[in-house]
Amino acid sequence: MKKTVKACAALVMAGSFAFAASASAFSDVSDSGNAKVVESLQQKGIMKGIGSDRFAPSVDLTNAQAVQLIVNAFGLETDPGVDPMPDPKFNNDAWYAPAYEAALHNQIKTVTKSDSANGKITREAFASLLLEGINTTGQYPTTKMFIVFEDENEFTKEHMNAIQTLGNMRILSPASGEFRPQEPITRMEAAQMVYNAVEFIQNVKGVSDEGWETNSVSVVTSKEADGRVKATLKASLPNPGYGLKIEGVKYDGGKAVVQYSVTNPDPDMMYPQVITDVEASTYLTGTYTEVTTEQTGGAAPVADAKSLK
Repeated sequence: MKKTVKACAALVMAGSFAFAASASAFSDVSDSGNAKVVESLQQKGIMKGIGSDRFAPSVDLTNAQAVQLIVNAFGLETDPGVDPMPDPKFNNDAWYAPAYEAALHNQIKTVTKSDSANGKITREAFASLLLEGINTTGQYPTTKMFIVFEDENEFTKEHMNAIQTLGNMRILSPASGEFRPQEPITRMEAAQMVYNAVEFIQNVKGVSDEGWETNSVSVVTSKEADGRVKATLKASLPNPGYGLKIEGVKYDGGKAVVQYSVTNPDPDMMYPQVITDVEASTYLTGTYTEVTTEQTGGAAPVADAKSLK
């Protein structure tokens, strides 16, 4: 039985991700844009303040805090009692241990138990960790534009792809042409990147800030000149890369059930992030009084609908 590791954030020691007393503004975050970011993450249970009214935006993030943050942001889960990467030197009783297990269980390669949990994580290492977290929720089409950083000679080769990908996703952008890859990332910097990542995923999947909403698929029937009945499925999907494919029709209990799948975008193509209306049609036979739909494939969340004959 799986369990979420979000609840383990309550075990974080003071000075890390301890729960704040309320969702009010933090006294040490004066910028309105930053305040929106940290309050949004707090309300979602992703990142918390320190004490009752402080966020400590300029404090550097540790490796353990970074792992916990990614686990919280993407709802990573683990199987209790399963240790994907045993390490005799790792403190399995520490507050951060469940988060490490969840990250490793989800095959996040950036996380290793050999790294110092209290060591500071660099900006480039956090970028790789964040991208791996994003990828646990699905694959997303992005542009392939090369982003120039003035300090790219300071990048470690293993992190370059993550930084370029996050840049193309508009999750990060070079401030004054620099990324400062070797500097420790602060709590505020990490919060901004995670906030942008969550927004990116929600926009692509077509969900609102209030929760994961489903897109509806409707079915309409029409009679052709030759007497055949055509069923047309219609849906609004996150971008033009998605599509509907009819897999077949089954007849059961007076119903004609049109089975369909949602086809995913080509990961090597670039698509504008705009809601796109799509449709697919098939012809019906047999005896039925009602036409319904059933999704049989594809990852996009699409709610089934029905139409009376």
